[in-house]
Amino acid sequence: QNADVVVAVVGDHLNFVGETLSTATLELQGGQIELLNALEKTGKPIIVVLVNSKPLVLPASAKNAAAIIEVFNPGMEGGTAFAEALFGLLNPSGKLTISIPVHVGQQPIFYSQVRGQHGSRYADLTQEPLFPFGHGLSYTKYAYSNLRLSSSKLTQGESVKVFVDVENIGQREGVEIVQVYVSDVVTSVTWVNKALKAFARVSLQPGEKKTVEAELPWESFRIVNTKAEYIVEPGEFEILVGPSSRDQDLLKTMLSVVE
Repeated sequence: QNADVVVAVVGDHLNFVGETLSTATLELQGGQIELLNALEKTGKPIIVVLVNSKPLVLPASAKNAAAIIEVFNPGMEGGTAFAEALFGLLNPSGKLTISIPVHVGQQPIFYSQVRGQHGSRYADLTQEPLFPFGHGLSYTKYAYSNLRLSSSKLTQGESVKVFVDVENIGQREGVEIVQVYVSDVVTSVTWVNKALKAFARVSLQPGEKKTVEAELPWESFRIVNTKAEYIVEPGEFEILVGPSSRDQDLLKTMLSVVE
């Protein structure tokens, strides 16, 4: 009761998760949910630290926490990195390489879903993840604007450059990972809704704005046809840029690929 902040470290155990063994559930085990619920009732700010080998389905008491820090299975210096992030000695810039589900029934929930494969919702739950691929917060905030391309058309063998303005609108120096996704609007075969094709790292002081550049070569627009061959089909492509794979986070523009 005398604490100012609670740091709650929860997760899974290597004895129950790994090659040749795993638990069917994605929920916290061994009374950890009850622990988080009890901590929430104290009214103290809670920082939830996740040490885990696979994505976890989190209870409301974790979702309501002041912060969630995902460390997965850190190496020998993991504790040092965590402490530096916790006390603000560094500004985190990491991004998720997986999507975190709200419920185990949403699995598989990877971001590059084949169009129409799983539908958009359940009767009682949407297919939106709790945290999407590419998500990651820091001690500052960024604003994206003015997405544009070096050309609105692309011919065989060429590449196109993508430009976007990113501004640090917070109070701390930070590093943002700008993500570039490509979506082939109409394909002759079933294909993924969108795919990460490029990313760029930009360092920004508070109030600073920079133009970030990424290049998409011709190969970025390939699909695999019914003969298992890589091809680029002429047509419209959507170029999406932002801080994560979540549609609401992405700026969008169109590119025409011509023969």
